Amino acid sequence: MKKRKIVALVLAALIPATMLIGCGANNNAKDSEKTVTTESGKVKDKIVYALTSSPTGVFNPLLSDTSYDDSVIALTYSSLLEFDENLNPEPGLAESYEISKDNLSITFKLRDNLKWHDGEAITADDIIFTFTTIANKDYPGSRFGNVEKVVGAKDYHEGKADSIKGLEKIDDKTIKVTFEETYAPALSIIGGTGIVPKHIWEGVPVATWKEKKDLLSKPVGSGPYKVVTFNEGQDVQLEGFDEYYGGKPKTNKFIFKVTNEDTAQIELLNGTVDIVDVSNLKNQDLDEIKAKDKSIISYPNSMFQYMGFNLREEKFKDKNLRKAFMYAIDRKTMVDKLLEGRGTIVNTPMLTTSWAYPDEKTLNGYDYNVEEAKKLIKEAGYEDKNGNGIVEDKSGKELKATLYYPTGNKLREQTAPIIKESLKKIGVDIELESMEFQALMEKVVANHEFDLYLMANTPGSEPNPMAFWHSTSSSDEKGNSAWNISAFKNKEADKLIEDGLKTFDTEERKKIYGEFAKIMNDELPWVYLYDQDVTKATNSKLKNYKPIAHGDFIDVENWYIEE
Repeated sequence: MKKRKIVALVLAALIPATMLIGCGANNNAKDSEKTVTTESGKVKDKIVYALTSSPTGVFNPLLSDTSYDDSVIALTYSSLLEFDENLNPEPGLAESYEISKDNLSITFKLRDNLKWHDGEAITADDIIFTFTTIANKDYPGSRFGNVEKVVGAKDYHEGKADSIKGLEKIDDKTIKVTFEETYAPALSIIGGTGIVPKHIWEGVPVATWKEKKDLLSKPVGSGPYKVVTFNEGQDVQLEGFDEYYGGKPKTNKFIFKVTNEDTAQIELLNGTVDIVDVSNLKNQDLDEIKAKDKSIISYPNSMFQYMGFNLREEKFKDKNLRKAFMYAIDRKTMVDKLLEGRGTIVNTPMLTTSWAYPDEKTLNGYDYNVEEAKKLIKEAGYEDKNGNGIVEDKSGKELKATLYYPTGNKLREQTAPIIKESLKKIGVDIELESMEFQALMEKVVANHEFDLYLMANTPGSEPNPMAFWHSTSSSDEKGNSAWNISAFKNKEADKLIEDGLKTFDTEERKKIYGEFAKIMNDELPWVYLYDQDVTKATNSKLKNYKPIAHGDFIDVENWYIEE
């Protein structure tokens, strides 16, 4: 059975490196049967999916930087390959692929009769245009790492070439991608990047793409659904695409409805929404939902929560201070009380479910220890000399910081004051400032104007840390977004990241990432908090909804609700 792509937009490296070795490919997977048989013989004409924050309308897989926009993109765009629930690659736009014997190139063969939502044909030109755009020196997104290893991409990026040598059009249906060196995540990154239409975007200067709100909010994609209307703060309404290569979706309309957590729960019970994230509800509330004939499904998360330091600030450059913060925060109580046990403490910036996550015995667990935190604060040069409860440095400047956190996520809203009170116990004065998620992204990610911030990180099951932790992924330029948000720079970590990308053997890569994990566990550019299990409540008559950690929209074209 063919599966809808796992959202593969920013770092879509989802499969083990061992799957890249060899010449052949899984191809011509049988498309899902589109006939719907129900007891009543009737299928509801729409599915309503609740979002607790509004998409921003940046519905372009090369530019999106929020999970809310990504949700819409997952339904409206396609990639060369898709990934099933076991993270195995399957045909997407490409019906087959072949990896060269030296593992330096991949040749993709497109399906016949592929169409964009506006009826235009999809060809190899669209594929090459997509990856060339990512390498353009004026490209305003953060995906250059997706193509950086392609032969000639750096020269093109630096203006030394007019095209990318390693992107070769064999014919209208065949594309060959060649890499400078062995590159472990090549298949999943290239195969999993959303493809954009050349005929829509080629006349728009790349530097201005993010400004084209009309094009962004009314996307022309090739996925199972196409956007009909977008009302920011309210909803995104989509309808099935009859010419989708996987067949017309079983449900004609799909609506993303913006609502807060409390309202969404009520709407689920009233039947006005069909899928709601209830991860932040208490177990008692979940039991009540189940008692009212709704379904509950839980699965591992694809993200973990953290508090980031701005390492551009002098005070946070001291590792002892960062460690003091880590010891001062009782993360176990957060998991036990806030999550009611539905989560796991994280001690390095990797998913605990990842094949590369190291043995916890090799990491410092930073068990809650106020006395150790006070000791480290003192070693960092801070003491409360005037007895007012706030420590000062040698010049008498009090240790204060502002913690920014987004509204709309109840758990983070509860976490922020806990952190404030925890750090107060060791003499740190924390001011809390909440803001809408998009405003937080602008302030923190784009403009780097922060002391501390709360956010979630989605590293992907293929643990390529390049975009988040390599020195080159940092920016100090205002307005220049970069996913190494804290500006962490470490030569040893850089080398391990680079070595991990060059190594095909999974066990060897696991060792490399284990060493990387130890560095990050010791350096602490973030206070790693926890990963929380995802819990969804749904209409009990919803069929074929089988989400996993890295994909909430697997097989979405086959979802339906019995009337």
